Amino acid sequence: MENLVTFGDSYTDNGRLGYIINNGGKNPPPGVYQDESNSTASGGLTWPQFVAQYTGAKLVDYAISGATCSNEIISRYFAAINRPFPSVMDDEIPSFNADVAFKTLYPDRTAANTVYALWIGTNDLGSGAFLTDSQAAGTTLVDFVDCVWQVFDSIYATGGRRFVLLNEAPLELAPMYATPQDGGSLDNQYWTNKTLYNMTEYSQKIKEYTTSVNAIFDYGVPFHLLVKNRWPGASFTIFNVHQLLTDIHSNPARYLDPPANETGWYHHCNPANNSDCTDVSDIGPASSFQWYDELHPSEKTGKFDP
Repeated sequence: MENLVTFGDSYTDNGRLGYIINNGGKNPPPGVYQDESNSTASGGLTWPQFVAQYTGAKLVDYAISGATCSNEIISRYFAAINRPFPSVMDDEIPSFNADVAFKTLYPDRTAANTVYALWIGTNDLGSGAFLTDSQAAGTTLVDFVDCVWQVFDSIYATGGRRFVLLNEAPLELAPMYATPQDGGSLDNQYWTNKTLYNMTEYSQKIKEYTTSVNAIFDYGVPFHLLVKNRWPGASFTIFNVHQLLTDIHSNPARYLDPPANETGWYHHCNPANNSDCTDVSDIGPASSFQWYDELHPSEKTGKFDP
């Protein structure tokens, strides 16, 4: 692997949304890669940055914090850029296509030496989306999964042949969605009126959505790859990040620095204004937490090096 090309949301973004905010809502021009950030939604580096360090591969990351798979299914307005959060199909894939045509970022891209990874769904399935019935009228989880297949169709059309799909995280374990009795938050910066809902019901509902989508992924990848021959000559791997995060939650001392904390979160912000943020360093270092804030895995979790 000489090139790693990634798509997704804040679980993967290493600075692209920041670039868009700081440039009047505009993306980097074709052939230009945004400056990487060492302070992401994880509180540090994101997982593809570690992969690039470990393997020596060149990373080109199109992931944008807040992204969904398609704005035709889930669209959420973001005032800082005066438009909806960019999505994979409506923004990330067109940006990738423009860079491929410009060639500066991909002077040596071949079918064999480049891996394409997608991790999307947290903003599609959660609050402000399917969980709270905020999707476009008539759309279903099947439409979301079809969008994921279409992302790989688009990459395949450019010559991509090595695909990795990171499946859905166990969001019911994230403090944003966990029940208070399981260490979850009350109203928080990402779900400011959580306490107006039946928190037990909605924690189970998000679990149902993520596990259902993951089951469709497990059956859908071999069906489309081998039976339907949708991507002839391609290889396709599902990275079971759902199981990984569940394992960290079940065996935190194996993965996290002491005192391992799998239910709390390190970075606390006032949900009334999403500011007044503090780090609970008196409880333990950031590397002892599975979750950086109510929604995002910590840098240590993204590094996953037990």
